[in-house]
Amino acid sequence: SGEMYRASYRAAWLSAIFLPAVQIISACALAAVVWYGGFQAQSGFLTIGGIQAFISYITFMMWPVQDLARIFAEMQQSIASAERIFSMIDSKPQIADREGAIDPGSIKGDIIFDNVSFAYEDSDVPVLKDFSLHVKAGETIALVGPTGGGKTTTVNLLCRFYEPQTGSIRIAGHDYRDLTLNAIQSRIGVVLQTPHLFSGTIRENIAYGRLKASQEDIESAAKLVGAHHFIQRFENGYEEQVGESGVLLSVGQKQLISLARAVLSNPEIFIMDEATSSVDTLTEAMIQKGMEAIMRDRTSIIIAHRLSTIKRADRILVIENGQIAEMGNH
Repeated sequence: SGEMYRASYRAAWLSAIFLPAVQIISACALAAVVWYGGFQAQSGFLTIGGIQAFISYITFMMWPVQDLARIFAEMQQSIASAERIFSMIDSKPQIADREGAIDPGSIKGDIIFDNVSFAYEDSDVPVLKDFSLHVKAGETIALVGPTGGGKTTTVNLLCRFYEPQTGSIRIAGHDYRDLTLNAIQSRIGVVLQTPHLFSGTIRENIAYGRLKASQEDIESAAKLVGAHHFIQRFENGYEEQVGESGVLLSVGQKQLISLARAVLSNPEIFIMDEATSSVDTLTEAMIQKGMEAIMRDRTSIIIAHRLSTIKRADRILVIENGQIAEMGNH
């Protein structure tokens, strides 16, 4: 923050001094013309009209220079931003497909974490330590425990946003490093604590789960999670604008649309990360009905602190200090 402050202060100082400097030079040039032109006029070598012409020439010449000075600082900022954009485009992802990676067509099956250890980059403290877990196909498990215990890291590893340093993760009998990223991530549905909606209509946001979905499929997904009734109350129905990041909707409405999007994508593995922590009790009940519809016949992992969210899970795991401290049903 200190480095950012110093750079911003210097940029603002240079921007503030640059335009006045150009204006001072322009004023000095005009003063020189008037002063020298006065002597010339007294000597009869120049008329008053000639002096006025020179002043006009200098004024017309300095206006573009002043405009350039005004936008120079913005040009510098745009150049710096362009460098960052291109550096990001050119960056290589840390997680990439191996040579010979396959897409088996389905990842339905057991999920096995086998002595997995993982630490984030630039950290010597492992988040997960010799973590082992066997999730049966179609089972619903809940992860609970203190903040920083490793719950979200577990699902991040399953989604292959990261890979474990030691141990292995197998999905449907395959080491998931032998599968393509698309094979895994296109078949996992994730609903986060803070759902993200794109600027556009409700229909477009739900259809993001499957871009070629028909209107009937979109409405079926919305009905399944309990979102159809409030969508119908809008003046434009499914064509209602949601605003940037969904600002025109409530948190609960955004969450239900996010659930509908997940249903439409028809995931084989469903992950829910604190999706009901910021909604009221009535909305939570609606979301739970939607969850039950999504989790039916799917392998599901729920991260939550509310008992009402997890009590229907087949197994509840207490994750503490990167390991399973307790395990059992409600």
